[in-house]
Amino acid sequence: MNKSANLVVIFTLLLSSQLCNAGENWLKHYNVIWNTPSKDPTGQMPIGNGDLAAGVYAIEDDALYLLLAKNDAFTYNGDIFKTGRVKISLSPNPFSKGNQFKQTLDLYTGSVLIETVHTKIRVWADAHNSVYHVQITSDEIISVFAEVETWNRFDNASFNRTSEPLDKPTQDVVLKRNDQIISYYAVGDRSVYPTELKYYEVEHMASIYPDPYRFNTFGNLVESPSLKLIDGVLSGKGKSFDLRIHSRCKREANIELWIKSLEQQATRDIDDSKDWNRHCEWWKEFWNRSWITITDNKILPEKKNQLDHEAYKKSRIVGDEGALVAQSYNVFRYLMACQSRGRMQTKFNGGLFTQPLRYTDKPGRLKVYKIDDDLFLSHEDDRLWGRRFTFMNQRLLYWPSLMSGDADLMKPFFNYYWNMLPVRKAINKAWFGHEGAYFRENIEPTGGERDCAPSAAKGVHIDEKPRKTSPGENTGIWHHAHYFTSGLEIVAMMIAHAKYSEDKTFSDEILASFAREILTWYDQHYERDERGKIRLDPSQAVETWWMAVNPATDVSGLLHNLDELIAMNVGTDADQEFWKRFREEIPEVHLREIEGRKAIAPGQKWSTKKNSENPEFYPVFPFRRFGLGMGNEDIVDWTMQHRLHKNSFNYKCWTQDQVIWAYAGNAWEAKNGLIERFKNSSLRCRFPLYGSESPDACPDLDHFGVGSIALQRMLVQEANGKILLLPAWPGDWDAEFKLHVSGNTVIQGKVEGGKLKDWSIHPQSRKKDVVIYETQ
Repeated sequence: MNKSANLVVIFTLLLSSQLCNAGENWLKHYNVIWNTPSKDPTGQMPIGNGDLAAGVYAIEDDALYLLLAKNDAFTYNGDIFKTGRVKISLSPNPFSKGNQFKQTLDLYTGSVLIETVHTKIRVWADAHNSVYHVQITSDEIISVFAEVETWNRFDNASFNRTSEPLDKPTQDVVLKRNDQIISYYAVGDRSVYPTELKYYEVEHMASIYPDPYRFNTFGNLVESPSLKLIDGVLSGKGKSFDLRIHSRCKREANIELWIKSLEQQATRDIDDSKDWNRHCEWWKEFWNRSWITITDNKILPEKKNQLDHEAYKKSRIVGDEGALVAQSYNVFRYLMACQSRGRMQTKFNGGLFTQPLRYTDKPGRLKVYKIDDDLFLSHEDDRLWGRRFTFMNQRLLYWPSLMSGDADLMKPFFNYYWNMLPVRKAINKAWFGHEGAYFRENIEPTGGERDCAPSAAKGVHIDEKPRKTSPGENTGIWHHAHYFTSGLEIVAMMIAHAKYSEDKTFSDEILASFAREILTWYDQHYERDERGKIRLDPSQAVETWWMAVNPATDVSGLLHNLDELIAMNVGTDADQEFWKRFREEIPEVHLREIEGRKAIAPGQKWSTKKNSENPEFYPVFPFRRFGLGMGNEDIVDWTMQHRLHKNSFNYKCWTQDQVIWAYAGNAWEAKNGLIERFKNSSLRCRFPLYGSESPDACPDLDHFGVGSIALQRMLVQEANGKILLLPAWPGDWDAEFKLHVSGNTVIQGKVEGGKLKDWSIHPQSRKKDVVIYETQ
């Protein structure tokens, strides 16, 4: 395509958005809009294509910046670093103080649009290619300058329990040639992987499970047909520009080969119009898979869909609480689409959207820049909770993808655990001496679990392996000493995916094999009592009760998974024989009496309380033994009324009260809990849908994952082969929804004025399974 034709295409693209805006744009109410540039790097908006992402921010009286990230940009020790930063300056400067300015996160197109008096800028990460576009049009001649910025890299995030630091940490390399700027970070011949394998006495696995860090190199190439390299800066004049940032991450020992591959990648013939249309088609299909829209039918019409767009405060100001909940749900789904189609699962503690945050006092465990005596900005690469993939939190990002029909977003999650199964089996065999595999809370990409250990600084013996303790001798030494529930929940999520998708290949090749190893581990690890029932001892009830016997968490997980695997006839004949035999050896979930009524107990025995979870609700979610449609929702309700921890951390983070209230059929509690949850915002950043720090990071992705799970289950649940429609829906919320359930089934409906006005289900044969509830 010649240059003049290219400019016409870009100009048309910016004005019309072409087919992205075709049809009803129901998402427009949930866009985030800013009417002034940001003051500092804490004011970023998110874009991404599933594998690479960026925080986009325009600084007042300065320039436009992109803080770049990629899904697998690992350092030697498993930290995910930013891949770089690009600064784009314009003259005359459209970001001057007082100028007309509007910046929109356009959810429907997966892009950021900046509009000023004379200039429009659209920033997007191509849904099908590893390239960002910064497309600039102006009705007057302007000058554009693009350059790469680097910063001082550190060697290891402070939250990591183990490391092998260098005195002089690795830094970025910048090359400027051929009207291109290349920057890269090369890990080199360095990795903690050999140390991990040696620690777990499984060095032989190096030839089977590849080193995830050694020779990893990530970076970017910046170029534009309209800019030339002058004095180290890409520069040019005109009315229309397309700046491209090509991103690459690969484990490659030969740096010259890595650079050559990136340069070759940048030679792809880019047709802006076609690429934009294909990009928009992807987002159009994504938003058509599923949706939830909500408005409060008790407020005045002019207040409907009224939302604030700025954070830097603890609580959002809201006109329409229903719209607040729907915006939070849809933006969270957008964030997952932006970062969960790459090689790795999305990290709970910010994912690819970690960014500098504001602090008035120097934080104790984050690396920061001091701006003033009372202003610090956190480092681009640091994050609370470091490199760890903490399962309690990770799972909450992915459960919502089932009902939203986003099976493609779940693949990195399943692959993460499936691919490391061989090394987990080897570690278990070397340590415990029996077959099977266990997964604890923090399983790193190496297959190790060293972040499950306490910190030596606390004066506690570092124990990076589970305790070998005889029955009745649980010492309750640490959060994860006998906490193995994660493996059971991975199996439960695989079961759910198999039921939703009806993917027989997944069931036969992935689910059956993974379930076999997890259940074998439980079968061989624990003794039986005098009745022939398994006795889970030593054990614990997640991180709350460090000493437990037959905790509700693991008992319900075993019951749920075995019942489902048997009912689905998953696995070989030998598997089925094993699962049926093992099922007979699992006791029921232990109940207790509270004020003369039955309630779910944390376990058969429990003591040594440390954390703030309510483990007695695992038999409600994720392991379905109690709840609406099962004839025992009254037990769930009563247990909820007497739970130890109520709406912990001010309705934030991984706390799941609203999910359980939905399964109890209590619309009022679920609704009000979601409003309180999604009002939470951060003093430390501008984007209002990142949640806030404490106890997790900001962005706090599991905070929104929990809310999404609850909202879906207020609209639709499944129990005993039935589909429950509006099981916990408040009458003062109008809604439209499209959600997925098991059996490759899609259910769609509209609620208005407290009544179900319209609904449909596909396939029609499932209509007989639907039970409709009255709104509350």
